[in-house]
Amino acid sequence: MLDDPEREAWLPTAAIVELLEVPSGSRVLDFGTGTGRYGVAVAQAHPDVDVVAYDVQPEMLDIVRRRTADLCLENFSAASWQETQAKAPYDRIFALNVLHEIDDATLRSLAPLLAPHGDVLIFDWDATIDRPTGPPAEHAHSPAEARDRIDGSALRCIERIRDPRFPYHFILRAGHRSTAIM
Repeated sequence: MLDDPEREAWLPTAAIVELLEVPSGSRVLDFGTGTGRYGVAVAQAHPDVDVVAYDVQPEMLDIVRRRTADLCLENFSAASWQETQAKAPYDRIFALNVLHEIDDATLRSLAPLLAPHGDVLIFDWDATIDRPTGPPAEHAHSPAEARDRIDGSALRCIERIRDPRFPYHFILRAGHRSTAIM
């Protein structure tokens, strides 16, 4: 399901890579990578960027490692939590369809990984939208609920990105609590 080609219609890879606005020479964390689809795309689009893919499920990291073994991506690695922490700080962290799955302690764990002027981009199912796919509305967040969770962590919501290429998702950009609101 994570690699279903239909996902491109509502979670387009090229748009995700574009919205990340990855600076040259930076480090990116794909938090909750699943099968690595989007982290690999970032690494392929930005060969001068170091991309780390993390997932809480070791089985997913095994899938990512098998899938990327023949790609010769020297700028991409699948990492355990300890390895992910050791490679910090990250200039960009992105989490796709993860916020509704994690607890507040896990959300707070992102801030120490983020570089001082780094961004976290959160794409998640919008509970306010009637959609044919994704979790039930009661298992997702509205954009306001997501903003409240982010602002209640060690991060601060900087902006909501509205993009018609993501018909079933909200997108929020967050930074350190000291980051000014735009």
